[in-house]
Amino acid sequence: MKRIGFGLLCIMLVTASSNNVMLQTADHGVFSEVFKTYSKQSEFGGRLYGELLMMVQKGETLQNLNDHVEELIKHLSDDQSEDEKYFNEKQQQMEAGMQGLVNEVEELSVQVEQAASRIQVLNKQQTIIDGLFGNDQTAYQKRVGDQNAILDVIGQLLVRVSQLIEGGGHSLIEKDNLLEEIKQLGRGKHIEVLAQITAHLQLEQVEHIQELLNRLRDAVLNSLAIDEEKEQENIRLYNKLSAEIRSSLAETTRQYQELDAHFEQKEQELNLKKLDVREVGETLQDRNDQRQFIFDRVQEAQQLLNDNLDRIARWSIEDQ
Repeated sequence: MKRIGFGLLCIMLVTASSNNVMLQTADHGVFSEVFKTYSKQSEFGGRLYGELLMMVQKGETLQNLNDHVEELIKHLSDDQSEDEKYFNEKQQQMEAGMQGLVNEVEELSVQVEQAASRIQVLNKQQTIIDGLFGNDQTAYQKRVGDQNAILDVIGQLLVRVSQLIEGGGHSLIEKDNLLEEIKQLGRGKHIEVLAQITAHLQLEQVEHIQELLNRLRDAVLNSLAIDEEKEQENIRLYNKLSAEIRSSLAETTRQYQELDAHFEQKEQELNLKKLDVREVGETLQDRNDQRQFIFDRVQEAQQLLNDNLDRIARWSIEDQ
């Protein structure tokens, strides 16, 4: 019982001593020395410890010093809460404000891609049409050449028929090797057959063969005329299609250039707004870093006060 009573008495004495210490004026020399040292670490530290030193020099109690530090800590905490609320709301407002621009940029990007795709399709169509027209021109020139060669052969056969009529006997085809030349040309079996027949004609058959050759020549000439007409129609169709494609290509290219320029402008605007949003976040981070630095210094000051409070408490107990 005596031990328990003595223990309670010690606790009461220490508590009373601590309370008394908190009410003592902070005039111990160690405060001045410590505050002077820490005041040189930073500009804020200089202001903080200079302020505490002035309070010590004015004879403020330890409780006043501690209350002042606690007030600084609360101020920093409240300031951080207000800062984060303000900057977060600002970021959200900026992001919401640029959502329309984000949508516009996305739509422009799609339109630019579509215009570029149309240009590719038009160029491909022109290439196909050019290829078809080129093949048609090649085939047409070949047909014209073949039919002109046939006309030439028919003309030579007609000459031989005339010679046969004038000579009163067989034609000179075999002697002039015309039959061999016709075979080498390979311009159609019907010409070769006519040449062979003409080579062995009797006089009474010559006029009939001459009529057949004239009819064949007329048919070839008519075929050439029809082919020429069709070819001219093909040329008109090719020119019309090419003109339409060129017109569409020019208009699509103009639209593409305008859309692309507009897209780049809006994308640049969007990037600037994103940069503004990022800068808001960076500003908040910088302020938090600065505030944390100040908070660390205040905590150091509070720890120094607590350390010296313990020392004064011990001295107070020892003095008793």
